[in-house]
Amino acid sequence: MRHRVLPALLACAVLSVPAVAVSATAPADAIKYRKAVMAALSNHVSAFMLVNFGKVEHQGHLKAHANAIADLGTQAKVLFPAGTDAGDTDALPLIWKEPDKFRKLLGDLEASSAKLRDAVAANDKPGTLAAFKAMGEACKGCHDRYRKADD
Repeated sequence: MRHRVLPALLACAVLSVPAVAVSATAPADAIKYRKAVMAALSNHVSAFMLVNFGKVEHQGHLKAHANAIADLGTQAKVLFPAGTDAGDTDALPLIWKEPDKFRKLLGDLEASSAKLRDAVAANDKPGTLAAFKAMGEACKGCHDRYRKADD
């Protein structure tokens, strides 16, 4: 019996080690991931707007979208690692030339999206609108300066 338990325990220990610890992320994959996270953020903002401004009747979904926006807003600060300035990306090289300015805008996104989440949770309508406006300004400030213009 003891001979069967030890191999099973070893197999569990080996399988529980994350595969990510072994390999580094390729720049192309980091760019794909960045695009996926930003698309998710954009989609949650769109859904939030539809609910919050009364275009659809899913008020019960508002908190979920606000939570997702805050979570994704927090993730944005790690989506622009060195080496992801070239390839299939709309990110301008200026991001890596002005890291302090760029980080400030990402901080603004993180703070405003957290305020949005908190205002929605508190059912604070004026606070929700103020936080949504601040978040929009953070997004616009970043996109205007650090994102390629749409064709």
